[in-house]
Amino acid sequence: MLLCLLLLSLSNPEFVRVAQKHTVPVLNTSKVWVFFTDKAIFNVSQYDKALSILKNAKVRKDEKRFDFADLPVQDRYIQRIEALGAKLRSVSRWLNAASFEMPPELISEVFRLPFVYDIKPVGSGNERFVEEIVPIAQPQPAEKIRGIDTAEAHRFYGNSWDQAQMLGVPEVFYKGYYGSKVKLALFDTGIKLKHQAVQRLRIAHQYDFISGDNFYFISEKTPQPTPIPSLRYLGLVKHPAIAVTPNNLFLTFVADSFNYFYGSPRRAIFFSYSTDQGENWSEPLALLLSRTEHYTFENLKMVSRDSVTYLAFNELPLLPGTTPTCYLGYFIGKTWFSPQIIGPGRNPTLGLFADTLYLVYITGDSLIAFTKLSIIQPGLTAFFTTIQPLPERLTDPQISVGPNGLVNIFALGSHSGRIFHLQSLDGGNTFTSLPDLSIAGARLLQLYSHPQEDSIKVLLYLDENVLPFTRLMMRISTDYGTTWQPALTVDSALTIGGYALNFSANMKLIFESAGFLYQKKSTDLGRTWQDDGIIDSTGFCSSPNIGSFNDHLFSIWFKRGDENAVWEDADTVKFAREQPYHGTRMASLIAGYQPYSFMGIAPGVDLLIARTEFHKTASNRYYEYNMEEDTYIQALEWAERCGADVVSTSLGYRDWLRDDQFDGKTAPVSIAASLAAKRGMLIVTAMGNRDAERYPWPTPYIVAPGDAEGVITCGGVEKNLTPWRGSGTGPTSDGRIKPDLVALSDTVVVVAPDTQNLLEGSIGTSCATALIAGCCALLKEAHPSWGAESIKIALFSTATNSVKNCSLGYGVPRIDSAFKIYPPEPQVPPIIRDRIGTIFPNPFIAREDSKIYFGINLTRTTPLASISIFTVSGKLVNTIHLDVSQLPTPGRYQGKATLEKIGAFWDGKNSNGKPVGTGLYLAVLKTTFSRDVAKFTLVR
Repeated sequence: MLLCLLLLSLSNPEFVRVAQKHTVPVLNTSKVWVFFTDKAIFNVSQYDKALSILKNAKVRKDEKRFDFADLPVQDRYIQRIEALGAKLRSVSRWLNAASFEMPPELISEVFRLPFVYDIKPVGSGNERFVEEIVPIAQPQPAEKIRGIDTAEAHRFYGNSWDQAQMLGVPEVFYKGYYGSKVKLALFDTGIKLKHQAVQRLRIAHQYDFISGDNFYFISEKTPQPTPIPSLRYLGLVKHPAIAVTPNNLFLTFVADSFNYFYGSPRRAIFFSYSTDQGENWSEPLALLLSRTEHYTFENLKMVSRDSVTYLAFNELPLLPGTTPTCYLGYFIGKTWFSPQIIGPGRNPTLGLFADTLYLVYITGDSLIAFTKLSIIQPGLTAFFTTIQPLPERLTDPQISVGPNGLVNIFALGSHSGRIFHLQSLDGGNTFTSLPDLSIAGARLLQLYSHPQEDSIKVLLYLDENVLPFTRLMMRISTDYGTTWQPALTVDSALTIGGYALNFSANMKLIFESAGFLYQKKSTDLGRTWQDDGIIDSTGFCSSPNIGSFNDHLFSIWFKRGDENAVWEDADTVKFAREQPYHGTRMASLIAGYQPYSFMGIAPGVDLLIARTEFHKTASNRYYEYNMEEDTYIQALEWAERCGADVVSTSLGYRDWLRDDQFDGKTAPVSIAASLAAKRGMLIVTAMGNRDAERYPWPTPYIVAPGDAEGVITCGGVEKNLTPWRGSGTGPTSDGRIKPDLVALSDTVVVVAPDTQNLLEGSIGTSCATALIAGCCALLKEAHPSWGAESIKIALFSTATNSVKNCSLGYGVPRIDSAFKIYPPEPQVPPIIRDRIGTIFPNPFIAREDSKIYFGINLTRTTPLASISIFTVSGKLVNTIHLDVSQLPTPGRYQGKATLEKIGAFWDGKNSNGKPVGTGLYLAVLKTTFSRDVAKFTLVR
């Protein structure tokens, strides 16, 4: 396989990276990034097909061109590593890598896999909360040192005057630029909207990569994806299984028990139930805790008969050379009875027929174990066990049982991808091998039974013989799995991670591809399939299940994170009260708005809030178990899909890097940040806060991703523009000068997150990062055609140092100077008074459009706002009262969705609800502080 990849790489080096595996990396960590050699794309034809699929799937919210980095990571590579006992943490398309938790002893085995390019440790972020909070003094009277009315500006900016004036921001603010129509992503701890300065932030998108892990649910009664409130705060969920009894839905799954206060990061099997068709679920109960963090549970399977539900699973030691164990337990109603050991083995699966429970599992590498158990009496009584050898390592065993002693067993060859078929005609005493059911290349085998016709079986598997596609294939049997109809293609995608099938009135299928969840249906027993829409397109879905309860169809799946990064008081039940503090402070520096008290740098910016950092638990223990570097890389890819222009992040990673490794090419987080910069995002990151004892000034000190190529790395200064002694200094280990820019880092005024009006002082290069990111947004607003490189040039060329050095970089950016040397583009005029912005469509052709929209440009928030429509002769036609709660900050409000929320549209009717005629009309905007008139035409 490796030789094949090498030959392919010689002709297509951009598609395959060939590993130089001379020595196994020695890593004293259980959390690692595994980089892959390829994405199963080996030539230009495959590449073009793959890109066209991505374009049609609309996996990104912007209109940028797709490239190789957008292609999904191959699920088959991930599943091969998981099969060895590693626990998947996160996946990065850009890096073509996935992070796993595995014991160090397993790393050498993973490293030898032919599709593995390299292995690196996951970084631990010890720099994020090196932050000191101090009280602040009241503002002193200002001297007149600027061309604007400095005294008034000082009063308006309040306590935040010094940090804003150092950057030249007030003059730009008073020219009418606020950062509006710019998307700025903030990666931090989440935010709290209690303080008045941050209550009305313009949040365009948000995502919680930390505590938002959730099971989601849809049904006929609940047709929209809905989070299950009781099934959240879950870590590294795996193998959810569903069973249906006459009165209950049962759900079991494996997750990290740490989040449920069991005191250590152990794995557990959790159980939850629903009595109302899945609309509500019980709080999860831990059935079993793993012995240590080096053990886990896997491969959960359930079947039910009347009020009894059987659960089979593995206990898997996460050490090379150790043997997994199969267990079988059961519920009577909702009462759990302790499981018993069935034997050494893995991948158990269950079947029921008449009064007998059938259990199949794999023992050794290539032996099928078959066990029959009586279910007439409570408890589990084994009849006998049969062992049947097959010619290679096996996975995914499946069983179909029929009358008169008929037993069919299927298993997948993990190397060849062949589907082996064993049959017994004497109840499992002896087995014979039948012809294979597939050619090589199959993966993820699943067997389903028709609920009314036991003889009808459906076999689904993934076929990877037609690159770049993964095809979901289906075969049907009507005689308990003895003979099979020819294979049918259900669907194909670049990669398919998981799927589930249900027989109801029709066949319903749900499958996951690159984190999206799709559904299909068939009305002719799978001969033809119709698309039934995308269930969830957030990009973080996995483990789909589908079933029916009392004839009501439902789907349930797990989603990594959710779209809520705003902190609520109820969140403190699970986590530390101070979790959102750092993120709130940084958001206030960027976009806070409380005139005459506190002002951020760019109050009109559209924020993309990503909660990527978990501070510590409610028990006051700092949390560094399953988050760290993973969430940063995931958030970068999410931010690009959301159309981010600027990314502000204070994260820093040093623990596992030597000083000579800060070269921008070693830490995965730095590699990802460099890729993000190349893809057009402006990454603004912190230099880091030095430990003066270990790194006395000016010893070089930097944290990843501050060493990344193409990012703006921010250091700190005092108010007198001298270096702040806690700031990191360059150069990078490969000789590049860092930082790039500096801003105030000592006693920076921020909001006090748990108050409504109080302010406090924050110390650290995190503050400098947020301040400079806000300046980037101001420049981007004034120059929407500029890319990231142009913004960097403008900032560097107008900062306070003409020569870059490793203490101050180019110095403090002067945004007022940048605006003078690089005037705003003509299509972005300053907002000098409240005005009507772009009117569209104009002319308003009533037979083609139902509404006309009025853009709004504001210099400040307004208690009242309306738009009145007049004829040119001055007759009032109608008055539209705007929702001022949707006008939270000064800036530009455009776009149909935004103006719909504001109510800034007209349907062409007068105040009596009657359509008005063709003609020229006047729109008059009235706010508390201003008035503006604009013309438009209506055509009937």
